[in-house]
Amino acid sequence: MAFLPISGTFLDGISCDIPSNNWTPDVWEREFARYQANGVDEAYIIRVGWNDSMMFDSKVMKCTLCPEMDMVQLFLDLGAKYNVKIYMGMFDTYRYWRLNDWSNEVAINIDLIHELNERYGNHPAWYGWYMSHEGSMGFHQTQIWKPLCKEIKKFDKTRPIMVSPRYAGSKWSKEIPISPEVHAKHFDYILNDMEGLIDAYAPMDGHVQFNELDRYMAGMYEMTQKYGVQYWSNLETFDRDMPWRFPPIEFAKLKCKLEIAEKYCTKIISFELPHFMSPDSCYPGAGHLYNRYLAYAEKRKAEEK
Repeated sequence: MAFLPISGTFLDGISCDIPSNNWTPDVWEREFARYQANGVDEAYIIRVGWNDSMMFDSKVMKCTLCPEMDMVQLFLDLGAKYNVKIYMGMFDTYRYWRLNDWSNEVAINIDLIHELNERYGNHPAWYGWYMSHEGSMGFHQTQIWKPLCKEIKKFDKTRPIMVSPRYAGSKWSKEIPISPEVHAKHFDYILNDMEGLIDAYAPMDGHVQFNELDRYMAGMYEMTQKYGVQYWSNLETFDRDMPWRFPPIEFAKLKCKLEIAEKYCTKIISFELPHFMSPDSCYPGAGHLYNRYLAYAEKRKAEEK
């Protein structure tokens, strides 16, 4: 099996459930330089706003917490400098969708889509859109994705749209885990409903047991082949098995997930390199994981020569 490296990363520009690295622009620039050196050619802003925090001074989101610098502009400028394509995320209000109030969640994000386009639409590094609402089996994510994707397609028919849902296995719900077979059925419905609107599906891989991941990915591969969309893997570089959230993942687990994903996927991305696989991370173990991954990648490449 040909080695498939990690070639994309999410960018978590505001704190949600992971502590901030509190990086200054010079540290972010070091990070982007590493992406260029290591073949990471895409980055996905996981959300431009969450709850009462936003990445730029938005007249639409109107959040209380806003960084001193425009973080979206920073990522776009660094993307242009280091040849990293940037995907633009949405606003997760953390309010409306949790009440199954889809109309209000959609309405504010439709306004945001146009604000983003007016503010950054001509930037050369802006390559795609990311639907930030991950959803679950209890919250039907297509109720948000569909109207937002349709709104985008009205004026932007060139930028691809990507989503990262989850395999809702036993690490997501111990009481009612969704089996690989039911998961495939669920995504048969989702991909049919979203046909022509979403270009790439990159499910997060951390909510299932390692010995079950192959079955989930095989089912998802079958569905993406059926509907002719790209199948990527969102390889989580943090460890869900620890008693606290979230440390960098053990290398053996990362290697296991890499080698399963390369059987089925065309691209492997990660949530996310700045915190969990960067020498500048607030977690010391992230730099060690970075070094081990690079050594493994070099070994695999050498074996293929």
